[in-house]
Amino acid sequence: MKENNLTGLDRAAVIFKFFGNSLAVSLFKTLSASEMGRVRNHAATIKHVPFDVKKKILEDYYFELMGQKFKESSGESVEELFDFIHDLSNEQIVYLLIPETAVAIALALSQMEVNRQAEIISGFDLDVQSDVLMEMNEINNMPYEGVINIEKDLKEKSKMIPKKAKFNKGGSKQIAELLSKMDPNFGKQFVDQLQSEDPNLAKDLSRYHVQFEDITKLPVQILRDVISSVEMMDLAMALKGMDEEFRNAISTNMAQKAQIMLESEIEDLEGPQSRKKVEAARKKILEII
Repeated sequence: MKENNLTGLDRAAVIFKFFGNSLAVSLFKTLSASEMGRVRNHAATIKHVPFDVKKKILEDYYFELMGQKFKESSGESVEELFDFIHDLSNEQIVYLLIPETAVAIALALSQMEVNRQAEIISGFDLDVQSDVLMEMNEINNMPYEGVINIEKDLKEKSKMIPKKAKFNKGGSKQIAELLSKMDPNFGKQFVDQLQSEDPNLAKDLSRYHVQFEDITKLPVQILRDVISSVEMMDLAMALKGMDEEFRNAISTNMAQKAQIMLESEIEDLEGPQSRKKVEAARKKILEII
C-alpha cells in the first residue's frame, strides 16, 4: 500500500482502523450513515498498512483538522495564533511565562515587536534569559503541532491571570510608613542591620524614614519648622532620656521665648516618665517630619 495511490476512502478507512469504531464515528460525524458504513466495511478489508504510510495519513488529517479549527467563523481567514497575548500588560505576560519552559517563553516573545520583547525578557533571571535567546534560534524547526499545543496551553492559562488592577508595589517608602507605626527600638535595630546587609536600600529608606535620634541632622530650616509645629509639652516629653548635646541642638534652633517655655515644661516633667508616653511624643514629631 503506497500513500500516493490511496483514495479518499482508503485514507478514511485507515483513520477508522487506527482510532477504532467509537472514536472514528465522532471524528466522521459529518458523514451519512451509508457513507460511514462504506468506510467501516472498507476498513475491515485492510490487513496491513506500512508505518510510514499510516503516519503520513494521520499527519495530513491532523493538520487539516487544525486548519479548520483556527479558521474564523467567516471561513475566509485564519485566526492569528497568540493574538490573546497582545491584550496583556508586560507584568501579566511575565506572570504567565515565568513557570514555562524556555521554549514556550521564546515562542511567545517571538510574537511581539522587539522593543516589547526586551522589556519583558528583563523580568526573568539572567540564566533564563540566556536559555530563551538560545531557543529563539530553534523556533523555525519547531513542529507545527508543538506550536499549536503551546499556544493553546498558554491561552487557557492566560484566562486565569488577574485583570489589570492597581496595587501597592511596596518599596522603601512603604517600609518607612510601616516602621513609623512599629516599636521605635525595632526600627532602630532594623535600620542598623540594613546598613550592613543592604546599604543601597538603607540609603533609599533614609529619604522617607528618620529615627528620632537623627532629627538634629536634618537641614536647619526643616528642623526649625518641625520644632515650631510641635506642642511644647510633647517636645519636652520626647526629649526625656536624650543627652545634653541633643537637647542643646534642639534648643539652639528655637527662639529665646520658646527655649524658656521648653525649659519650664522639662522641669514639670522632672522624674521618671513611662516609656509609652515618651515614644508617643517622639512618634508625633516623626509624623510631622
